Amino acid sequence: MIEHIVPLVLGGIEILPHSGPIRQRYESFGGSRELRMASGRGVKQTHWRKTATSISATGHLDPALESLDYSRPLELLCVAPKWVGGTGLVYELPAAQHRRPDEQPWAIAAVGGGWVDTSLVLDGNVATVAAIPGARAYRVGWLPRLMVLTDGPVTETDDSRELIDWSMDAREA
Repeated sequence: MIEHIVPLVLGGIEILPHSGPIRQRYESFGGSRELRMASGRGVKQTHWRKTATSISATGHLDPALESLDYSRPLELLCVAPKWVGGTGLVYELPAAQHRRPDEQPWAIAAVGGGWVDTSLVLDGNVATVAAIPGARAYRVGWLPRLMVLTDGPVTETDDSRELIDWSMDAREA
């Protein structure tokens, strides 16, 4: 498990804690369509899939991203983890270029009524989790690295509370 605050980074600019605790959401988009066969049976046809993300926070400072060139793709080092899991010990992860280079994947195991940390060995994109006696499930988490297109943050200042709300939508390029 990550036990320290990991900053969101866009285009090489780290968003500092004074910009507020980050809330991040992922959503898949594009390249997929549901078709119906003559029998009425549904078939999903997918040509490509990408990730969209929404990021927001409320803090005392805005995220200070005005110097970025939003006309080109930017590297986004995310703070919300993605997970794979099951009852096995071996899991395929996204390619290294789609994971944050500064944070290694980690593993947890369901034991009793909670989750405990366990170690993993990473060989390329394959994570092998160390077995824990009595574990009924395992999860491997990682922080994504996305190349995104965005128009940058939208900010709103509330002078009465001396706070700045900001949000940003981005789509994988």
